[in-house]
Amino acid sequence: MNESFESQRGAVALIVAASVVALLSVVALAVDIGHVMIVRNQAQNAADAAALHGASYLYSSGSTTPNFSAGGPAVTNATSAVSLNMPITNNDSVSVVANYWKNLYAAAPTNEAAVRVSLSKQVKLYFAPIFGMSNANVSATATAIVQSPTTMGQGALNVPMAIGSCMFSQYWDSQNDAPKTDPKTNQPYVFNIGSSYAYNSGGDGEGEGNCTSGQWTPLSNSHDNSDSTIQQCFKDGNSTTLQANKDQIWLQNGDKNNLYDYVNNCSESGNHSCEYATVPVVQTVNPGSEQKITAMACMHIISATGGSGKYVTAQMSNGCTPTNASGSGTSYGVVAPPKLAQ
Repeated sequence: MNESFESQRGAVALIVAASVVALLSVVALAVDIGHVMIVRNQAQNAADAAALHGASYLYSSGSTTPNFSAGGPAVTNATSAVSLNMPITNNDSVSVVANYWKNLYAAAPTNEAAVRVSLSKQVKLYFAPIFGMSNANVSATATAIVQSPTTMGQGALNVPMAIGSCMFSQYWDSQNDAPKTDPKTNQPYVFNIGSSYAYNSGGDGEGEGNCTSGQWTPLSNSHDNSDSTIQQCFKDGNSTTLQANKDQIWLQNGDKNNLYDYVNNCSESGNHSCEYATVPVVQTVNPGSEQKITAMACMHIISATGGSGKYVTAQMSNGCTPTNASGSGTSYGVVAPPKLAQ
């Protein structure tokens, strides 16, 4: 009887010992798995941050196309940003590519300029080496895109002038999302913006035509024709959010000489603070009326002339990056802050 009891007690001890070992093994593996998951999340956060940082360098003011080159600022800044967010060792790998989204991912729903960051990191395990596994690999991929915004938040616009959509038929290459180039200069066409300047729909010069180029606007639907409101817009930008294909803005009556001085002072000929400016596009420039905004466009403002002329000299451009902009719409050279692709 005693021998049977002792035998049973010994068997139980073996079972308990085996159970304790199994339990400790499970706990050890759980610790390692938890550690791997934490590093995996850190790697994803690092890839996300690096892609967003790199995408903010895809366009520069005045550039006609995004810079996708391996040595360009988008790729180099994204690459350096990875190590700022997590340590990278010789056992890890980082790959950064810039291109149009569909070239990076064939099933992409749209084709904005994008930066993709891929990160593979080796994770040292604490307890798994007992079972012959000393390391695990985790990977993360993030793609950030820049879109053409449709919504300008408060203060995003600081040149209170609207442009007629017919100007883009004249000077914008919609197929390539870039300004049309004047063969005489190999640069984007230079033109004048002012309510008295109209362009023939089939030509490229000043004169009689059916395309009125632009007009002052208080950047709201308030029927306000005052100089003071326009001057305030130069200082503070639009006072309320403006959305393309939704909101209307008032086009002022007449041209005010001193406003051209404001533009010239901040243009390429002045202190450059409005040299590259985002402006609203309206279907028809009809002074003294409310017009719906159809898009947002990027302008390179070269200079402005008052006196008897009263016009702004400008070019279509790429690379305007207003703050507080969002949405996605027709590309007229304006890009919103980058966002992660879904």
